[in-house]
Amino acid sequence: MKAIVLSGGGSKGSYQIGVWKALRKLRIKYDIVTGTSVGALNGALMTQGNFHRALKVWKSINLKTLFGEDAEESENTIEVFKMYKDNFIKNGGMEVKDLEKLIDENINKKKFYSSKVNFGLITMNLDTIKPLIVKKNDIAKEKLTDYLVASASCFPVFQKKEINNQNYIDGGYYDNLPINLAIELGADEIIAVDLKAPGIKRKPTKKIPTITIKPNNKLTNFLNFYEEGTKKNIKYGYNDTMKAFGKLEGNNYTFKKNTIKKNIKKYSETWKYLIDKTIDKNLLTSLIKKIYKIDSKKENKEIGIVLLKIMEDLGKEFNIDDTKIYSKRKFNKLIKKNFKTKVKYYEMKNEEDKIIEIYKNMKNKNKKKLKKDILLSSKEFFKALYLYTIEED
Repeated sequence: MKAIVLSGGGSKGSYQIGVWKALRKLRIKYDIVTGTSVGALNGALMTQGNFHRALKVWKSINLKTLFGEDAEESENTIEVFKMYKDNFIKNGGMEVKDLEKLIDENINKKKFYSSKVNFGLITMNLDTIKPLIVKKNDIAKEKLTDYLVASASCFPVFQKKEINNQNYIDGGYYDNLPINLAIELGADEIIAVDLKAPGIKRKPTKKIPTITIKPNNKLTNFLNFYEEGTKKNIKYGYNDTMKAFGKLEGNNYTFKKNTIKKNIKKYSETWKYLIDKTIDKNLLTSLIKKIYKIDSKKENKEIGIVLLKIMEDLGKEFNIDDTKIYSKRKFNKLIKKNFKTKVKYYEMKNEEDKIIEIYKNMKNKNKKKLKKDILLSSKEFFKALYLYTIEED
């Protein structure tokens, strides 16, 4: 049986909706869902099987849901932390009545309990300092929302949740990625979505096939719920899942399948020729290993990995949108366009830039300067070389 295991992570949880979107695209079915904290909330929605309802929920969760209508969205983490701090001083932690209402309105209990998908969550009993592991069949219908909120009550930022005269807090204090719960429910295959958020992660008690999906890009701060952040997180979740299943490529950026192969086919000969003219092969291997942490005996594989890393470095350099899916041609075109803009800007300001300087040394075939560049500014050298290589494409 296949299980989806969802970690906690507050606002980062919107990433898991992107994962679900990709699983739907890949037609991957699942028999079990386990979750902690926000993973429990998303897990309940996955159990009832209504993806569009889950999207609606995440579009509705924002700082106003937590702080009231006067709250303003902000990407500034310090400002958001101040709101939580002020609330803690005033109220002893966030009350989540509006969030609780939102959950109650969107969890369809009939669909949840009639679903063939099994479900389990983890919360922590604050009175006994022991975990409470709750399975679908053990949850009374009228208590479902209570347990979902309890699992996500990130104490002391959020107030503890009282159920049957006992106080409960975030399940992440016991196990933020409940793989063992999935195994207990009968899983023999796991897709784990780890949001890399604060919390304890317990080692699996049994070794079973597991695909772990983690964010390649920086997600929103786990306490900051805002619309643009949610949209980005969902895109990252989709892209990373498609990469995990070999349908897309890349690390921080996302490329169509076979982009790396096409890049090797198109540019490797030019790349090798320019390299051979500039640097000793042993020194090249040493620099690549040092800068890109690559130690591969297969030359073509090594070139492909290096070209990908340089593409992504240039993408960051030019602030290219990292949520989109690119072809080789589109991405290289954006790199060249942004580089030309950068050259014009620096020429206009009469300022120097190392990549531009090295690029001009290549254009002028100044071997003496290039040999110095590759030793003193290796990373900038490889970026300039990539720009020089794709110039005529």
